[in-house]
Amino acid sequence: MSWLLLWILTAASSQNSTAMPPAVTSPAAEPFTPMRYCRWPCECPAEPPACPLGVSLLTDGCGCCKACARQVGEVCNEADTCDHHKGLYCDYSSDKPRYEKGLCACKCRSHELIRDLCQVHVEILS
Repeated sequence: MSWLLLWILTAASSQNSTAMPPAVTSPAAEPFTPMRYCRWPCECPAEPPACPLGVSLLTDGCGCCKACARQVGEVCNEADTCDHHKGLYCDYSSDKPRYEKGLCACKCRSHELIRDLCQVHVEILS
């Protein structure tokens, strides 16, 4: 019986079951420098831009200058905002993991019907 106890103690000390497994290291990620779309102080043109018929003239996303709102499918970012009067928002989901550039899309609250109504509204005003 004492040989069994000796064997158990020897086996337990050689396996060291409380040790942590080696950590898996990932390759060093490149440092991320976010794009700066807004500059301060503001440098706005003397005259606001002439927007096409049906396109809203908005204050840019930086809160500085007047700019023509982006429309469905156009690229948007922090400064170039989508036309919220038409129910548009900037969808950044395709720019993972940075989320800096997006595409203007219609807000869809509950079902496809809302999206269709938004699309018809955009086509009439565009």
